[in-house]
Amino acid sequence: MKFKSHLASIMGVFAFLCSANIAKAESDVVISVDEGVSMAQPIAVIPFKGSANEDVGQIIADDLRNSGKFSPIDRAKLPAQPGSASEVVSQQWTDIGVDMVVVGQVTPAGGGYNVAYQLVDTLSSPATVLDQGAFNVPAAQMRQGAHTVSDLVFEKITQIRGAFRTKIAYVVQRGVSSYELRVSDYDGFNAFSVVKSKEPLMSPEWAPDGSKLAYVTFENKKAQVVVHDLRSGSRRVVAALKGHNGAPAFSPDGSKIAFASNQDGELNIYVVGAGGGTPSKLTANAGNNTEPSWSPDGGSIYFTSDRSGSPQVYRMSASGGGISNVGGGVSYAAKSSADGKNLIMIAGDKVVKRDLTSGGTEVLSSTFLDESPSISPNGIMVIYSSTKGTSKVLQLVSADGRFKANLPGAGGQYKFPAWSPYLTKQ
Repeated sequence: MKFKSHLASIMGVFAFLCSANIAKAESDVVISVDEGVSMAQPIAVIPFKGSANEDVGQIIADDLRNSGKFSPIDRAKLPAQPGSASEVVSQQWTDIGVDMVVVGQVTPAGGGYNVAYQLVDTLSSPATVLDQGAFNVPAAQMRQGAHTVSDLVFEKITQIRGAFRTKIAYVVQRGVSSYELRVSDYDGFNAFSVVKSKEPLMSPEWAPDGSKLAYVTFENKKAQVVVHDLRSGSRRVVAALKGHNGAPAFSPDGSKIAFASNQDGELNIYVVGAGGGTPSKLTANAGNNTEPSWSPDGGSIYFTSDRSGSPQVYRMSASGGGISNVGGGVSYAAKSSADGKNLIMIAGDKVVKRDLTSGGTEVLSSTFLDESPSISPNGIMVIYSSTKGTSKVLQLVSADGRFKANLPGAGGQYKFPAWSPYLTKQ
């Protein structure tokens, strides 16, 4: 079997986020599927041959399931467990409606492991290899190695870049005076603490390169926006106007941060350099304006305003002016899709998708009191917070609304989720 060798250095691009001092994959939250997709494509992910500290095949199967686009076959129903493409008998799989099979091996290599995989098309006989590769991964980053295979398989089949090696940031509140900003893999594993505080922490947002988080802290007895470097741990206050400062959002090029402040009595939108400086005021004399977010090209800012009497989503130029209503009614917390064609926002306490061309709106979620939606960088999934009983929990929904899952937390209120950008090179 001949593999093309690639991805040899890809793990190092985001190693600083993989928390080298974590001996095993700690998790706050773990994805639990509420509603799968009946029309999802069946796929078989065979347990990888060899032994490792993680079940690589199961992680890949979970990733593909979590995308909402695939329905992995239960291991108990697999008709065979081949270790390579040459062992795949096409008819065994086509007889149960499976056109794609993922096989692979994990072998020790230099203190870590070598992960080798093949994506096999069973519609031909003999089966055809559609994609294959092999790479080394440190033992402590075995889950990232599995997510790497998931990304490659997902993109090969769908022609959409995979986002399984991304991260999520979120705030956990325990009691009335214990707040923690956490970062984990997209699926809740490899969680680590960014900062802990006795005062509230709110609204984390990622820098476009994934190296920093902007968030709101009350640690100095007032709401300030800080930028936290995840590599060095250093923090810089970038917005500390009189009154409240909140809802930070990095511009697409990372050079600016939009935020809201009520220093003049009403909330207005400001923009400041990502390293701090003198903020520029973009809105004035038109009610309360908050929750800024940027269009993908950086030319516009979406925001929530009550200037018409109720909270609605508006758009303005990145320098202020040219304001227009794009929410189509009571709405807030809008984020643009990566292609700029849709807004994901809250309306009627649900996560909805609004087509910016047609004005059509589609309800995606079916949970209660939804808040803080954040879109995966490939645009196929949305993470958000909702109320379940007396708790705030994290939820996932696909951008077409067909796949739904929750991420139950281990005690506490889980709020303000933010999906990272891509953390690896293409």
